[in-house]
Amino acid sequence: MTRLLVALPLAAVIIIAAGIAVWWFAIRSDASPLTDPKPIPSELLNSATPTPGATEPGATETPAGTAGQVWQIVSSDSEADYYVGETLASLGVPSTANGKTKDISGAFYLTADGTALDTSQTSQFTVDLTTLTSDQSRRDQRVQNALETGQFPTATFTAESVSGLATPITDGVQVSFQLTGTLDLHGVQRKVIWDVEATRQANVISAIATLDFNFSDYEINPPNIGGFVSVQDHGQLQAVIIAQES
Repeated sequence: MTRLLVALPLAAVIIIAAGIAVWWFAIRSDASPLTDPKPIPSELLNSATPTPGATEPGATETPAGTAGQVWQIVSSDSEADYYVGETLASLGVPSTANGKTKDISGAFYLTADGTALDTSQTSQFTVDLTTLTSDQSRRDQRVQNALETGQFPTATFTAESVSGLATPITDGVQVSFQLTGTLDLHGVQRKVIWDVEATRQANVISAIATLDFNFSDYEINPPNIGGFVSVQDHGQLQAVIIAQES
């Protein structure tokens, strides 16, 4: 009996240590959002300007007779990311998890001078949440369950206005501005403001749009991993966009 009483606490310590080791070496990550737009792919710069109205598969079709600028998201070179803090239960050791998908599509319609949205058209992007993946399948399963992607498979942002863009985005100059609109996530629609960094080369724009969010704002219960890793309610969403003028 004495040996059993000694063995039980020891076994518990071993299990806890094993859990910590699995998290530290197999699950833990330390990602961080981008701060600058990514380089524009050379093949897009070397390609001919798309024919007006032409779209890539999954992109929003350009309406005929649009007088302003139309920027189609190039899905193959773009992605949507989440960054959330994870904490090892009881020890408070933090890390930042990152999941992403390239299933992002849509288009932005600007006025002829390129400084405001053309409100006669719908500027938006949609993300397929069912394809979000991180570096750990265990995390991905919990994220899919938390987002209830079987019922809410996509998230859509519909832009309503641009602020801080006094002049058009010109070649080789990085600009900062804000994009206001409605984010539809998990069946909840909320007004949000994205912080955007963008640069342009020829007929291609590279931009990153970053948004702080709370799971609770969208009635989402933060996921956990195996009961020993908890996820903070606060996180960041980031749209990493390459868009081509059509």
